[in-house]
This record gives sequence, structure tokens and C-alpha cells, in this order.
Amino acid sequence: MKRIIAAILAVMCAFALCACSDNGGDKKTETKTEYKADYGELYYASGDVKFGIFDEADEVLSALGEPVSTFESNSCAYQGKDKFYYYDGFEVRVNDVDGTERITGITLADDTVSNPQGVKIGMKADEALALMDGIEYTQSGDTYKFTVGSTLFRLQVGADGTVKAAEYSVAANDN
Repeated sequence: MKRIIAAILAVMCAFALCACSDNGGDKKTETKTEYKADYGELYYASGDVKFGIFDEADEVLSALGEPVSTFESNSCAYQGKDKFYYYDGFEVRVNDVDGTERITGITLADDTVSNPQGVKIGMKADEALALMDGIEYTQSGDTYKFTVGSTLFRLQVGADGTVKAAEYSVAANDN
């Protein structure tokens, strides 16, 4: 049942990510930016595999082994496709970033996994914040955003005060 719910949520997330429109065929000028993994302590680990935002996907996916399932959709944020790899308890999103397949998102899908600090879906928000001690964050309503380097770790808290969603993504570039 958890896998079905996780798959439904992932598909909904994929559709939400693609809710953009074509800009009438206008071509944007692309500038080549050097992307490197810069996540400090905001990484994810599954077994002995430690990885984070902007890591090269081939190495990580190979080390993680066969996913439970996969999904692809047209990307609004990157060239080509958003590629989702579902594993027990978490998902990994991969995109082509300037010609290299890189990890651009990691989502904790259920309460069977936790991040390296111990945060998991369903725990009390104050417990999660205590586990993330030492990492600066901002709060906007029921969302807590922790940023280190190129990585954003976002916690969404429900009305009952428990963590409802936890995800790693690319930190917004404020430049």
C-alpha cells in the first residue's frame, strides 16, 4: 500500500513540475555554468551509498542497484526529461545538467527511511529540528528550508505538527 501511495504522490509531483507552458518557441541563450556537488552535511545515504545534489547520476544509480520502478516526463526546468528512480522509501530525480546526468532531487517517500541526521516522515517537527541542529534554516509558514552550498533540504509540517514531506533539491541561485 505504501508503494502505491508513494507512486501516486510521485506522479502528482511530476505533473506539478511540468505545469509550465511553451514560450511560443522563443530560444533562450544558454550560458554554460559549472555544476559541482556542494552539499556539505545535506546529503542522503542508502546503505553505504552517500550522495547528494549535483552528484553524477550514473555512479550513484549503479551503486544503488535496480530501482523498484522508474518514470520519465518532459522537464520544465532542464533540457530533456525529468527521470525518477523509485527505491524502497525514497526516490531520486535525475536531469541533464549541461550535458551530464546529475541528481537534482531526493525525496523521502515514507517513514521507513530517514536522512543521515535521523529525520523521517511522521516524526514531530520539534524533534526533526533538533536533529538538524547546527544547520541554519528559514521558516515560511509550515515549511522549513535548510541550505548548504547548492543544496536545499525542505521539511513540510502538517497541522498536527508532524513532518509530512522531506526533500532535497537544488538551492535557488539568488545571484
